[in-house]
Amino acid sequence: MPNTINNQASTSYQFSGSSTPSTAVSNTNSIVLETSEGLDITKTATPTTFLSGDIIAYNVTITNNSSSFLTGVRIIDDLGGGNLAYVTGSGSVTTLGNQYPVSPVSTNPLTFTLQELNPGQSMTLSYRSQVIFNLPGTVTSITNNIHGIGYTSTGTINGYASSTIQKKNSVGFSINKSSSVTDVLPNEPFNYFLTLTNSGSTSASILNVTDQLPSNYTLTGITYNVGSGSPVTLSPSDYTLSTGNLLVIPSATGPSISVPAGENVLITLTGHF
Repeated sequence: MPNTINNQASTSYQFSGSSTPSTAVSNTNSIVLETSEGLDITKTATPTTFLSGDIIAYNVTITNNSSSFLTGVRIIDDLGGGNLAYVTGSGSVTTLGNQYPVSPVSTNPLTFTLQELNPGQSMTLSYRSQVIFNLPGTVTSITNNIHGIGYTSTGTINGYASSTIQKKNSVGFSINKSSSVTDVLPNEPFNYFLTLTNSGSTSASILNVTDQLPSNYTLTGITYNVGSGSPVTLSPSDYTLSTGNLLVIPSATGPSISVPAGENVLITLTGHF
């Protein structure tokens, strides 16, 4: 079985002209650490932020990385624990340059039964889901998990993926955590992304960004860029990383980072499990 690794970050910031620091906490990002190759699944959401009633478009790419011919593939989506509802008639599959409609065999959980898949071949399942209107006020992010099952002549192979969307922040400053992958193999490099968004009317100074990285994550580099500016590479002296893998940016001697009004700062962490 693969291992799902969850991770989130927080930041302390202070708007220009204010004497009071504030704190923002990111969504929880999930990555599946695969123990073997087989059915590779990635999932993306558009948009990645939401309010009650919003429609989210999902693309699920399924790749047969095994040496076995798959007679069929089943995709099961938990719809964020009931916080999302499938939009009837929105399902389609694209493969070998052709697209055709597909309907789920069940909506609780959302389940699609798809076609055969040759070794090395991919197909993309697309569908839309709506955030429920009576969403509890305590829900600030929605993670929906996918379980894929590939059927062979002798058994099954499995694949997993997840996608997290974040509730739109109206307080003027937010932090979002994402990654360049949804599942990964040991020692395979990938990126974590921390996006700091200032929707306020004045510049905000970053007092610190704190990220309790997974214990088995090896950090190899950090960059940040303001808006569309060029990335700046941080040296190890610009941040602190404890023996327990607690990351704090910047260090006492690190650079000052500000987020201009209406801009983003993107922090990229590179590493591997």
